[in-house]
Amino acid sequence: MKKIFTAVLLSAIAIPLFAVQAITPFDGTLIAIDAGHGGTETGAVNATYGVAEKNVNLAVVLALKAKLESAGAQVVLTREGDETISSRRERVGMAVDKCKALANRKCDVLLSVHHNGSSDTAHDGALVIYNEKQDIPLATALHDALVPLTGQDEGYLSGGYGITVYNHLISALTEAYYITNDTEAEAFLNGNRVQEEVDAQFAGLADYFTNKSSDSGKGGGGKGNGKGPNK
Repeated sequence: MKKIFTAVLLSAIAIPLFAVQAITPFDGTLIAIDAGHGGTETGAVNATYGVAEKNVNLAVVLALKAKLESAGAQVVLTREGDETISSRRERVGMAVDKCKALANRKCDVLLSVHHNGSSDTAHDGALVIYNEKQDIPLATALHDALVPLTGQDEGYLSGGYGITVYNHLISALTEAYYITNDTEAEAFLNGNRVQEEVDAQFAGLADYFTNKSSDSGKGGGGKGNGKGPNK
C-alpha cells in the first residue's frame, strides 16, 4: 500500500511539472506581418529562374507566422494569398484593423518582408528600412540577424521609404537578400532559403522582444552607414 501511495504521489507531483510550458519572448505579443507586393505587383523578378519577389515574400511570411504562433505570439497578415493591395497606406490600415479585431489592441510591431532587386545577378546583401526613432531597436535586431544570411551588409535606410512611412506603429521593412541574385533564386527554389530566412527573422524578433525594456536608442533619420542606424 505504501508503494502504491508513493507512486501516486510522485505522479501527482510530476504532472504539473510537465504541464508547465517554457516562457518565450513572444508570449503575449501581437505581431503584424506584411508580405510585400502581390497580385499584379510582382516586385523584383529573377530573370534566369523567373522567380517573382511577391512569391518569395509570401512564402517567408506564411512560414514565419507558423513559427511565431508556435512560440506564443498572435500574428496577423496583410495578405495570405496572391492578391493585389492598392497602396502601402492600405496595408497599414489592414494590419491595424486585423490586430484590433484579433486582440482589441494595437499591434506591437509591423514587419514588412521584401527581397531586393538589381540588374547585377551576382549582387547580394541585406538592407533594413525604418522611419522613426522608435523603430531603431527593431530595425537593429532584424538587421543583425539577417546579415549573416548573405555576409553582405547594405545597412539601413530611413526617412521616407516603404510601408514604415504610413503608420505610427513600431515597424521595419526587411530586404533580406537580392532575389535577382541567381544563387539566391536557386536556393529559394530548392526550399532551403525560406527556412533559413524564417529562422533569422524569428531570431531578430526574439532579440527585439527580449530587450524591449532596455534603452530604445537615441536619435534617428537619414541614411544608415552600413554599421548601424544613425543615433
